[in-house]
Amino acid sequence: MRTIVAAMAALFTMVLSAKTVILYDDGTQYTVEQNEKVYVSDYSQLYRLKRWGSGDMELRKVLPSLKRDHVYQEPSGEGDFGSPQWCETYVPWSEGLNFNMTAWQKVCDVNDDGVYDMCDYYEPTGISTFEEIEWQDKCNDGQPWDGS
Repeated sequence: MRTIVAAMAALFTMVLSAKTVILYDDGTQYTVEQNEKVYVSDYSQLYRLKRWGSGDMELRKVLPSLKRDHVYQEPSGEGDFGSPQWCETYVPWSEGLNFNMTAWQKVCDVNDDGVYDMCDYYEPTGISTFEEIEWQDKCNDGQPWDGS
């Protein structure tokens, strides 16, 4: 008997605490608050009818809701902020001048040429390797690394 009462109480609690969540095509969601009404329609224009005591009627256009829950989204496939993957995937000036653009200029584009390439991340060693020769040709006017 006690297990039946406990199961009924758990079920009753779940029913009372259940929330309605609307999932949008772009991956965002909105949680409907208690006592909030939601209307779903495929009409391009929707109107609300209000009747006044004098017999007059008023039609008001209902605009779609733009509300969304705030959910932090991890940057997809970009790696950690300031990492080589982030520097490579970030598109300069795509968001205008903001914190990300300023950080990209300071952390990624160390030679101030406006692009993130080998000249920004490769540290020469003086040992003759394919990367070293490529760095010499691309970043050091074909000259070997002089140690400075």
